[in-house]
Amino acid sequence: MDSDVDGKTVLVVGGNGYLGSYFCERLVASGSRVVSWDLAPDPLVEPEMMEKKFHYMSVDVSCSESVSNATDKLFMEVGSIHAVVYSVTAKPKDFYKPFTECSIEGWNSVVNVELSGAFNVAKSIGRVFEDRGVGKFIFMSSIYGMVGNDQRIYEGSNLDSVYASGSGEHKQLYSHGVYAAVKGGVISFARFLAAYWGGIGITVNVISPGGVRNDNENQTFVSKYADRVPLKRKAEREEIFSCLTFLISDGSSYMTGHNLVVDGGWTAW
Repeated sequence: MDSDVDGKTVLVVGGNGYLGSYFCERLVASGSRVVSWDLAPDPLVEPEMMEKKFHYMSVDVSCSESVSNATDKLFMEVGSIHAVVYSVTAKPKDFYKPFTECSIEGWNSVVNVELSGAFNVAKSIGRVFEDRGVGKFIFMSSIYGMVGNDQRIYEGSNLDSVYASGSGEHKQLYSHGVYAAVKGGVISFARFLAAYWGGIGITVNVISPGGVRNDNENQTFVSKYADRVPLKRKAEREEIFSCLTFLISDGSSYMTGHNLVVDGGWTAW
């Protein structure tokens, strides 16, 4: 089956993220031309290391005007694109607090970026895809868009200092309910779009990874997480990327509305 992305032009939304930056680097190395959108003024990856196949734009996906302006600039400067990868995440400072201590401001900040941002990007890029009768959207979700969190694995972890700029002083952390809400929302939104655009050649799919290895996470958390996984480990970023390249490639041309779960078996039991 063809999984080749050589010659494809791919927009990675959230290209400065832990997964997004890796996707950008690996896509260029695989022969793709990549455009990265992120809120930061500068790219995380080094453009000079990416030859002439990497373009960066500072975009606020929660702002429809920012997305619309970036879309116009994208198609004016780059021309046609083959696929959009939506890999956006946000974590407020109270992300790992007990649910009843979480603020509505933190909740709204995640919804605005991860869910409303998905709407803004799909609407803006989708108009162009509609005119051309072709295009691919791949949304990054999570196993926690499908199943509830096992809050026990967060005790003694350092995730607040790794991902949410917290103090790292709390022994018991909790994953925020908004994460489940937006990740589940992304899956449902993608299915809606797949059905809506199915008749005109636009495909929409989702990748739902389990935990991905990050060397900054402490062994307490990594061990507890691995004990919950049939394969007894976290995923490598390359294992997520290989699934992404399949969905970008022509080999997935008859797939739409699909949620590709890459979790080492977490949701199998």
